[in-house]
Amino acid sequence: MTDQSAAGDHTVRPSAKLKVRLRAATEREASTLADLHRAAFGAISWDAASMGKMLSIPGTEAMLALCGEGGEQKMPCGMVMGRLLGTDGEILTLAVPPAFRRRGIGSRLLSSLMAGMAMQGAERIFLEVAADNAAAIALYERLRFEIMGKRPKYYASGRDDPVDALLMVHQFNCGCGG
Repeated sequence: MTDQSAAGDHTVRPSAKLKVRLRAATEREASTLADLHRAAFGAISWDAASMGKMLSIPGTEAMLALCGEGGEQKMPCGMVMGRLLGTDGEILTLAVPPAFRRRGIGSRLLSSLMAGMAMQGAERIFLEVAADNAAAIALYERLRFEIMGKRPKYYASGRDDPVDALLMVHQFNCGCGG
């Protein structure tokens, strides 16, 4: 049994030990980022034009996870996008398709982006997450994000019942970027 990747042109065995490589993504890869986002979020995902537009905004960056077995990591298997405005960072989106979840890919992507933001002077990083997304909330809490508020019925598009957004923040409080 195999699962198709977000791009649909590679397969991965669910039990396979994947090797993951992270790298910066560019505007030219907006369609790859959109494919990953669609595989993770379905009808409520961002399209390639939206990805490209976000990446064209100064201070915005994205990272791409590439997976594979053995020595070749070429299969897109996750992405994260964020932006830095002064000393505030914001995670705009994190997407790992279901076939690649529970393998540490989301954690690695998010940790890498956060480290880059800290090195550029971020004092805190914000994000929003659907209140019904227990797996994502647990990931963020493991990375020392704390709930600081909520936006009632924020996630409404493509849903029968709107869901609250939890606002979370990670404080870099040691003065050392960590």
